[in-house]
Amino acid sequence: MELLVTGLVRSSHGLNGFVKVESFSGEVEHIANLAAIDLRMGGVGGSIKRYEIEAVEGSAHCMLVKFKGIDTPEAAKQLSGAELVVPRDKACPCNKGEYYVSDLCQCVLVYQGSVVGTITGVMEGGAGDLLEVSLTEGSEFGDAKLTTRLVPFRKEFVGKVDMKAKTVELMHRWILE
Repeated sequence: MELLVTGLVRSSHGLNGFVKVESFSGEVEHIANLAAIDLRMGGVGGSIKRYEIEAVEGSAHCMLVKFKGIDTPEAAKQLSGAELVVPRDKACPCNKGEYYVSDLCQCVLVYQGSVVGTITGVMEGGAGDLLEVSLTEGSEFGDAKLTTRLVPFRKEFVGKVDMKAKTVELMHRWILE
């Protein structure tokens, strides 16, 4: 079963074991409607533990969650940095033009029909999201040097996103230079 990261435990809050949670989608209803959620410590490959949700308070700007068995600020602090992971069908649905990061990271970047790199990540930038793209430069005989470029994920730089073909169209080659 594929799990998607939908948020992050930022810090403890108050004296009763609440934690501040950041929703990566900006939406919180999909989290608030869950009876339990899995928290992953240590990133990809880290340990996952299921927690029952006792209470959810606040809004998308400051969402507070109380997990069963986490009753002190010290216990809540131990969850700081944990990722909220859910099955795809429990994640916030994507609107038109929105994509899950894990789906984008399975795509290649193409320019005029030729593959120019592989999308390896998505970062937040000041003016919007940036696609992290690994390019291969060098000869075809195996002495290639791997380099990374950031491409603004904006219509001026990115054209058609085809999730079936797993391709993202680059509008201007110069941005990779």
